[in-house]
Amino acid sequence: MAQDPSQNHRERASSEARFYAFRLTPGEDLVQGVRRFVAAHNLRAVAVLTCVGSLVRATLRFADADKWVEMSGPFEILSLAGTVDEHGEHLHIGLADSKGRCIGGHFGSGSSIYTTAEVVLAELTGLEFRRTPCPLSGYDELTVEPRGISRRGK
Repeated sequence: MAQDPSQNHRERASSEARFYAFRLTPGEDLVQGVRRFVAAHNLRAVAVLTCVGSLVRATLRFADADKWVEMSGPFEILSLAGTVDEHGEHLHIGLADSKGRCIGGHFGSGSSIYTTAEVVLAELTGLEFRRTPCPLSGYDELTVEPRGISRRGK
């Protein structure tokens, strides 16, 4: 039986971590702010641990949808979770509006911070994240490798 090339998602990977905390300010794009931080610190395998704050605008894609939706707030950020590498990210966000109604989904660039965004990231220092085509999902999905093994030329 041929092994599925996406099989590495089932393997266990362990790493020590280095933690970072920073704040983004009103008007900044949350996704772009995280991307700038990751690039400035040359981080290659990042987990978003937490983010609290608020947005005046958010760009979401809902489950099994093709189109992105821009929503106007203000919104409280209840959670932000995901993985980030030097070339991409996979982020999900949970938001609450001024009446406490919650909404969430896949989170993309195009947000605008209202008052603040307090972000805590963990860099998994022994690993590298990449996005590679997955024949099962049809999308570029996370692959995890020990740091130092490079497939950049492939």
